[in-house]
Amino acid sequence: MADKNKLKVTSKKAAIIISYLMVLMNTISNLVLTPLYLKYLGLEQYGLYQMIYAIAHYILILDFGVGTTMVRYISTYHAKGDYETEKNFSAHCLGIVIFIDVLIVIAGLIINKYLLKIYPTITANEAPLAHTIFMIMIVTIVLTIIERFAQGTIMAYENFVIVRAIALIKVISKLGLTLILLVAHIGLTAIVLSDLIVTVLSIIAMVYYSISKLNFKIKYSNFDKALMGSILTFMLAIFLQSVVQYVNNTVDKTILGIMTTKTDVAIYSVAMTFLTLFNALPSEISSVFLPQAAKIVQTNETRDTLTRFVARPGRYQFMICGAIIVGFILFGKEFITLWAGEDTINAWNVALIIMIPNMIPLIENNVISVLDAKKKRLFRSVVLVGISIVNIAVSVVLVKQYGMIGAPIGTAFAYFVGYGIIMNVYYNNTIGINVVSMFKTIVSKVWLCIIIAGLSSGSLNLVFTSYRWPTFLLKLIAFCMVYFISLYIYGFNDEEKNDLGQIIKKIKLHL
Repeated sequence: MADKNKLKVTSKKAAIIISYLMVLMNTISNLVLTPLYLKYLGLEQYGLYQMIYAIAHYILILDFGVGTTMVRYISTYHAKGDYETEKNFSAHCLGIVIFIDVLIVIAGLIINKYLLKIYPTITANEAPLAHTIFMIMIVTIVLTIIERFAQGTIMAYENFVIVRAIALIKVISKLGLTLILLVAHIGLTAIVLSDLIVTVLSIIAMVYYSISKLNFKIKYSNFDKALMGSILTFMLAIFLQSVVQYVNNTVDKTILGIMTTKTDVAIYSVAMTFLTLFNALPSEISSVFLPQAAKIVQTNETRDTLTRFVARPGRYQFMICGAIIVGFILFGKEFITLWAGEDTINAWNVALIIMIPNMIPLIENNVISVLDAKKKRLFRSVVLVGISIVNIAVSVVLVKQYGMIGAPIGTAFAYFVGYGIIMNVYYNNTIGINVVSMFKTIVSKVWLCIIIAGLSSGSLNLVFTSYRWPTFLLKLIAFCMVYFISLYIYGFNDEEKNDLGQIIKKIKLHL
């Protein structure tokens, strides 16, 4: 048993390492592709793609959290050794997946019919291309639901490495394929075709692994009304939360596409490149903790145990988020100018306005694993749906008055109220997490290291005033070095120093 537990811990750590490799590759992909999109497509065409992407991916909220549902239930049945119920549950869930895909196709066909009415800024010449890339996106979304079903199965068996490795290969393959298609002057279709192809390959790989290596089986034995009710309740909670996530991620681009110009949408999308990285880096830490959270909840651990469970990864998440925000404040304008050009400099304001309040849910991201384990996502989902409605209303008013910058202000307001205030009160009073203690633990000593790194490296901006890649990299390296040294000397606690020592030891073993 000890060896088995040790293997699971090793798998989890390896999965996190691969996840960060994936984040690195995603970052490289975005850094390489975004300037190429702007070069080969131009601001107008790139803005058109982002408008279509925004409306198409609203449909993806219909996935109802298929992957998370698979992890939650199968990991529980597996822990109990109830394999027959596991097979029957999988059959029920597969039926739901098929139903969801039918809904997605219907929704896609309806939206495609009224696409030009939704976006009156799309010209007659752009219309055929807009319809084509939208329908390719719908096919990809249908396949994505199946992909998440297969992914959830493997995650439930705690084979995190396989899931992350396939995802990493998918990112690399998409980058290479998109580059080839762009250089071949395929245009906007290149982007959506590459997504479709790598999704198909990902599904094939995961289904093969599930059947051949995990011996995963789907067997319908009987219709379990209570089980179906439990599944649908859980999925409803995740669905409502997905609505919030997709609204907050895409509503600004949709509003700008309707009320302003394709150029504004393109600039906003450049800002979203940074926000995607900002969200991905800390989120990867908590993405493998759901099975562990389920065990903690089942054993009725204390309030202090739950608080520590959330706070420990939260400290690493704050180390990342805090450094990104300060680094972006100091060097963000310079990077955007060098990377995407002065025409997109307003992306700095947009990204920064959203980053700051968005740090709150990111550093306490592990709470979601506890909510899933306790089957208490519903309140969070309902609250955030309400906040998203406010987000839309506020953004529309502010865009009318202030133009593009009004959209991120509306989103930031929604994040602060929803994630920062209402949900933390709920976590503290209902879920059993000491929120004040959690935040104190998370920011302890780390905040000072961030300030030291920011002040020392930020002074280089006074010395190197012109925007050049060599001086930008020099400042960035100085920031990272001062920050890491400060963390090691002052910021890390004993447990974190031990984690670092273990990583260094493993690296030495493999050299």
